[in-house]
Amino acid sequence: MATTTAAITITSSDLMDNAVSISNSNTLYQGGGTTSIVETTGLAALKRASVSKVDLIEYDEDAVSGAAAKVYIKNTSSSSTQYVQVLINSVELGRLYGGDWMFIPWTGGSGEDIEIKPSTTAAVTLEYMALYG
Repeated sequence: MATTTAAITITSSDLMDNAVSISNSNTLYQGGGTTSIVETTGLAALKRASVSKVDLIEYDEDAVSGAAAKVYIKNTSSSSTQYVQVLINSVELGRLYGGDWMFIPWTGGSGEDIEIKPSTTAAVTLEYMALYG
């Protein structure tokens, strides 16, 4: 049985009055259970040079219905001003500037695709992957 673990470390010597160091990891399980996530869309890349909104990860009823999917998205650009909006049902979850990434839970549902909308027509590349059931 596959075991998938996500980990994050946040450190700073000048964010607060004292240094901060936070590390956490978690085994990724299917929704409501103790069975590890065993499927993935695979790591992919999408290059866009348009400000139009497009689907990045489309809901797949057979794959993610009722599942506790996790989604990773990274803006591989080095631009500090160019960003990509990440949306579900046209509601903005956040903006990824060059080098930014996100890792979020996603249940999916009919019409709840993960969408992206770049801020400029300059080419930007996103890498992304969904992990699920």
